[in-house]
Amino acid sequence: MAETKNFCAAIATYTIPPISIILIDLLFYIPRSSDIWNFIRLVPFYTGIYFWSSQRSDAFNGISAFLLGTIADVMSANPLGINIMTFLCLYFLASRLSAYFNVKRFSYSWLLFALAITLTMLFKFLITSIFNRMWIPINAALLELLLTITLYPLLARYYIWVERRYIHLEDRYEKI
Repeated sequence: MAETKNFCAAIATYTIPPISIILIDLLFYIPRSSDIWNFIRLVPFYTGIYFWSSQRSDAFNGISAFLLGTIADVMSANPLGINIMTFLCLYFLASRLSAYFNVKRFSYSWLLFALAITLTMLFKFLITSIFNRMWIPINAALLELLLTITLYPLLARYYIWVERRYIHLEDRYEKI
């Protein structure tokens, strides 16, 4: 019985981060009358991948980023692989930055997020331009970047709430 309980707790720990990202993203996919709002549709994915891989690397891994990229490609009607590569790039940057900088303050975390998402958006801009064989408009990429950086504190609060509510902190540490 204890093994089943531990197995279910482990499964829940690994599924809560991707599910929390997908649930908040569904809210961002509500149809809108203006095209400018379409730029914020991927923001929950970016903020969620950065948050979970930097704060709870024990509960979020590259497989989760890959699956979220596949879901984002299907939902956004992008060519299959662009969001997958972008999310894996963000996951790699976030995990390396969080391993190098042990950040405890939110303002520093936001700054590192701005750095990671800028590099990720540059990567996405380049691969999308190569795929389309023409430069995509830079103002669209900059608008998506600025909206993503601006909305990070709001979405991070949501992810912090999910972590505190559904993933217990004692799971983070070894039991003695």
